[in-house]
Amino acid sequence: MKKILYIVSTLQRSGPTNQLYNIIRYLDRTRFEPYLITLSSEPADSRWKDYEAVGVQLYAIDLCRLEGYFLAKNRLENLIGQIQPDVIHTQGIRSDVLSADLPLDMPRLCTIHNIPQQDYPMTYGKPITALMLWWHVRSMRRLDMCVGVSKAVCENLQHAFGLRNATTIQNGVDTEIFFPIAQDKKKAFRERLGLPLEGRLWISSGHLNDRKDPQFLIERWKKMFFPDKEDHLVFIGSGPLEKNCKSMAFGCRNIHILGPVDNVADHLRACDYFLSASKAEGLPYSVLEAMACGLPVLLSDIGPHREIWEMSPDIGALFTLGDREAFAVALARINKGARNLMSAATIKLITERLSAKKMSDNYQRLYKNHLSERNVHEIGFFK
Repeated sequence: MKKILYIVSTLQRSGPTNQLYNIIRYLDRTRFEPYLITLSSEPADSRWKDYEAVGVQLYAIDLCRLEGYFLAKNRLENLIGQIQPDVIHTQGIRSDVLSADLPLDMPRLCTIHNIPQQDYPMTYGKPITALMLWWHVRSMRRLDMCVGVSKAVCENLQHAFGLRNATTIQNGVDTEIFFPIAQDKKKAFRERLGLPLEGRLWISSGHLNDRKDPQFLIERWKKMFFPDKEDHLVFIGSGPLEKNCKSMAFGCRNIHILGPVDNVADHLRACDYFLSASKAEGLPYSVLEAMACGLPVLLSDIGPHREIWEMSPDIGALFTLGDREAFAVALARINKGARNLMSAATIKLITERLSAKKMSDNYQRLYKNHLSERNVHEIGFFK
């Protein structure tokens, strides 16, 4: 049995953490044994116990970022020596850099969840973006394989940074958690969740930050639907723009900013359509989760969104990023379409091509390939 060691900053509840959980959950345990090291202290919304429950052997270095710059490398090297993994798989810039810097003789892979030159300025600010990009790309070049979570992410690694060791494994969603309900059951879900019982509910999930651009959706909703009671806009999630969004939506009874919720899947199932005005993504879990619940999607025309839509254009519509008129036209097109057909298309696409099981199988195939290549090289060397 081969040991796969995963290294991440924390297990904070997020898209990358959920993605990694699904990779591990569906591992063939007759072939692979999962281990995981976290670098920093776990936050309140950690999924540590969820990982424990699926049989992952967990280790915590438990250093703050400043301490990590001086101490993490030695502690990580010691733990790797104890575990003796056959493959190392990292996620996140800190983990990728540490893995690349260590003198290790085993296949090392990383997963890239974003388009760094777009995401880093919005996440970390422009002053340090150039340094972070140089540092991260330098590390990616030294790893055996960089896996982009979408074709758009992989092509960016290849074309923008000249990486020849990049491939694609698209994200997949857990269809045992995210699944649709019959239309006649939505009202009961809405009543239980305190949502409007009548009308069309459009939902947007995820962080309320500049990258997701919730202000665009609120501004458009106020312009197009105020004080309409037929169409409601629902936000779930929190972030630095939550207070500003609530201020913008003040007095609009058909805009509902709920903050973070524990039952994301139920909120999605209670609604009719999903929206995203994101400026940058990898292959967004929020969109995949909504589609798995049978929601047609209205998405900004960025590369990863277009990649999903082009796999099955019947799932909804795209609008030009930041274009008010294009948004109105696309929304009207969805409203006039047959929702049951769009819903069926979203479920079919998830089931056939974007499920968590298929994603995990693809990663396992990658592990096997790299282990096989390493064995061939070793046999050739000893000959």
